[in-house]
Amino acid sequence: MSSYYSHSSLTESEKTLHYILDTVSDGVWDWNACTGRVERSPSWYRMLNYDIHSMKKDIFTWENLIHPDDYDRVMKHLESYLNKTIPQYQIKYRCKKADGSYLWIQDTAKIVEEKKDGTVLRMIGSHVNIDKEEIFYKQIQEQNKSLIINQSSLENIIKQRTKELEKLNKKLEKKIEKSEYNASHDVLTGIYNRRKFEELLNNEMNRAKRYSHPLSLILLDIDNFKNINDSLGHRKGDKVLKHLTTLLQKNIRNMDLIARWGGDEFILVLPNTEKMHAKAKAYKLKILIENTLRIKDITITCSFGVSQFESEDSKLTLFERTDKALFLSKKNNRNTVTLL
Repeated sequence: MSSYYSHSSLTESEKTLHYILDTVSDGVWDWNACTGRVERSPSWYRMLNYDIHSMKKDIFTWENLIHPDDYDRVMKHLESYLNKTIPQYQIKYRCKKADGSYLWIQDTAKIVEEKKDGTVLRMIGSHVNIDKEEIFYKQIQEQNKSLIINQSSLENIIKQRTKELEKLNKKLEKKIEKSEYNASHDVLTGIYNRRKFEELLNNEMNRAKRYSHPLSLILLDIDNFKNINDSLGHRKGDKVLKHLTTLLQKNIRNMDLIARWGGDEFILVLPNTEKMHAKAKAYKLKILIENTLRIKDITITCSFGVSQFESEDSKLTLFERTDKALFLSKKNNRNTVTLL
């Protein structure tokens, strides 16, 4: 009798909890740090106008929704709470909605399960829509400023200045966009350049440490590329680089990063990827390039170096090890893959 009663009560409790999570306006989330899985209530999806359960149930879904201007602040706050340097986790920031706009939310959470050594096992929290309050607060701030100035003269000034500023802002935005793009992208291939890649690699290394996820690098270059330039000319060489870029982009995951490291060298970062899987990926790319890329009568091949990020690695040590692996592939008759 008691066994049946307990089971029945549990079932009813689960049903009641399900109904509550389906009706409350707050977006409830439940992070299992061991598996990396994050469960989100239907209201969480509705708040941001996404189809219910349409997104991957992992921590990266949430990270990718945070406004870029808020990202570092949120990550620092989360890490401080996980490291027990602050007593509670509660922070305001902007989340990306389905239409691309951003919504101000207040994120409040608590660690509900941890190991004896303090390592977090589970954390539960909620997102509350505070967009109207934040917008109203900013409007009040602006109104308070404007009260200091004579209203009538201010309106005239605004009308004149607004038109001028709109024109200038449009020009400035275009210049900034072009400048930012050129600063982070390779002019010839259109992919990330070395400077931007180092910045992104640093982010991925920090993420791998934070969540204890594997991270691998693939460095490759075109075999005997100088001979192609010397015999066919630099225009043909540039064409090979563009075709190789397109081929690589089509055969990596959306989460993978690709950049032109310099000359005929390209580098790939594979998040959440063990080194043996990275080696297998490099081998597939090697075969694909060999069977696909040709210019005139020349078959294009590439040499590959592969390595996995270790907890004690810096950017320099990780790259040096990957570069050494590439060197060994080139030394070993090229068109091969070496893992270190």
